Amino acid sequence: MVGDVRVNSVYSKARYGEDRFVEVEGYKIHYVEVGKGEPVILIPGSFSTYRTWNRIIPLLSDHYRLLALDYVGTGDSDKPESDFKYTTEEQADLVAKMIKKLGLGRVNLVGVSYGGVIVLNLATRYPELVNKVVSIEGSVIIPKNLGGFDLMHYIYMRPIGYCTIRIIRTGLLNKLFMRLTAGKWYPRMTPDDRKEVLEELFYNTKSATRVSWYWQSVSPKTSKNFEEEAKSIKTPILYLYGKQSEFIDMVNENIKFFKTYLPNVQIVGFEDGIHDLQTQKSKEVADLILDFFGKEQKQ
Repeated sequence: MVGDVRVNSVYSKARYGEDRFVEVEGYKIHYVEVGKGEPVILIPGSFSTYRTWNRIIPLLSDHYRLLALDYVGTGDSDKPESDFKYTTEEQADLVAKMIKKLGLGRVNLVGVSYGGVIVLNLATRYPELVNKVVSIEGSVIIPKNLGGFDLMHYIYMRPIGYCTIRIIRTGLLNKLFMRLTAGKWYPRMTPDDRKEVLEELFYNTKSATRVSWYWQSVSPKTSKNFEEEAKSIKTPILYLYGKQSEFIDMVNENIKFFKTYLPNVQIVGFEDGIHDLQTQKSKEVADLILDFFGKEQKQ
């Protein structure tokens, strides 16, 4: 059973590139394609649509063929209500099959948060499909006491879950969500920053469903641990994080893991950075991505 399906239709036309759909394992996956050259797949964080990359896309599209995803459960992609638990390995499996179906060959991956976990999972389990990886506060190690704001811990319960998701979809909480996600960046945000974030949140919450948001929220607990397998990753990885992130404890655990088992991982921290660096530090992040991918291409 699939809920809130929007087959070959979108909530709004992409600001950059063309809206496209691909069917994988019976699920319609929406993505936006722009640019030419070596393929780069962009995967957003929890509860987010491809629009989280809108500040990054124009900075990368002159150099690469970008495919910015709405992974299953968000945006204009299908949102299964059963037989799919939104674990990172399930999402990674679908992305791997999408890569094969589109004939992309070896791809570059960029992911943030939940998407950052998915790209690390892909590098671990599908190394033959992955060229290079940029993970923005993704994780191999997830502490038991994960910090951050968790509205969804009770959303699966009826009828309170239905009421909550209806309120979320109205957009009435978007300004609150913006303050919470921006954290220490909020007082320094420009009017354009706030407009951009609110626009993204509008579509994030407009496309929300009770089941998909609940399972995404508990994915750190339901996803399979791939810590041991990840110790053998050979794929070049760039790991970016914000030192003012609400998930800094998780970040530090993962940095310790990388330094112990994957010392070739390049790690870059931003002193005033938050969790969503792709929005806060789009120019700096894009420059680092281009530099990282470019260096690897020359070898």
